[in-house]
Amino acid sequence: MFTFWEVLMRTQSHKEIVEEYSASRGSYEDCLNYVENTIKNIIKSESINVHEIIGRVKTVESLSGKVGRKTYNNLTDITDLCGIRIITYFNDDVDKIASIIDQEFEVDIANTIDKRKSEDPTKFGYVSLHYVVSLKEENSSPILYSKFKHIKLEIQIRTVMQHAWAEIEHDLGYKSKEDIPDQYRRQFARLAGLIELADDDFVQLKNNIMNYEQEVKEKLANLKAELPIDRSTLETYIKEDQFYTNCLSGVIKALNGIECDVAINVSLLSSLIQRLKKLGMNTIEDVDELLKKYMNIYIRTLKKRDISALKAISILTPLLTITSVLMSADSAEISDKEFEELSAETYRKPLMRSDQSND
Repeated sequence: MFTFWEVLMRTQSHKEIVEEYSASRGSYEDCLNYVENTIKNIIKSESINVHEIIGRVKTVESLSGKVGRKTYNNLTDITDLCGIRIITYFNDDVDKIASIIDQEFEVDIANTIDKRKSEDPTKFGYVSLHYVVSLKEENSSPILYSKFKHIKLEIQIRTVMQHAWAEIEHDLGYKSKEDIPDQYRRQFARLAGLIELADDDFVQLKNNIMNYEQEVKEKLANLKAELPIDRSTLETYIKEDQFYTNCLSGVIKALNGIECDVAINVSLLSSLIQRLKKLGMNTIEDVDELLKKYMNIYIRTLKKRDISALKAISILTPLLTITSVLMSADSAEISDKEFEELSAETYRKPLMRSDQSND
């Protein structure tokens, strides 16, 4: 009597392959779910931001068509019954995720293809990395390994740009340069080059921004006048500047130790930047001086406020509220009395939550 996997390993007919897959497809679905969740958890733990991770198990109908077009000895010869596609934003993240796959799974080297290293011009810019893997015994529980050890999965890793090219190429139906009319080959080659250039430039842009953010941190202590107001400088100031931290602590104390959401709402941050610039603020030093000018009167107005319905504030609250008051006066230069009067009007609006811009 053959075991299930012994049946799969012997030579099978077209019909037997399809029947065996139909009977065992649930195991493939379970294996896919396990591997997909494992990859998602590791990528999250490594703080790699990706566009999408999607998995699929081939349908019985699709397999039937596949074995009808090509000869296979048995079900285990087919390596793409389970598939996972990982779409990254940046090209350098493809290698980071590839390293994770290498460490976590048993890689079938013979069937793994790194199309990025291909010099074949017929690929037309499609340079995805295709892994074929199975579970690695030392990284799996004995029960899971015993259940799934014969199942292979295909894992594709590509960037958003590479994915867009693949989808367009598929829609056009051209698989090699010989398929393309002569008069359009140059246009294809030019577009392929643009895709690769865009991927490289996005990585360079990301690195430039990271370098800029590091420069901002270094200048924050003594060179605020050299820091123009933008998302990077203002976010760094709000998160890391000691004076701003003290201002926020004062607000929390005035509101009886209220909870503060330290996550920065990007939409509110953008709105805050627009307000600051409309008020004539150009540098982080200007923001610093604005807080020094109005924090005391702002704290005094908070102490007079009914906060019974107030549940939480945002890390942006000091600047959001002060700029809201000043915007209502259409001036960055008002007296304490004017600030107090306009604050009363501002506080009649819905009370502070971390997602509201008037606080």
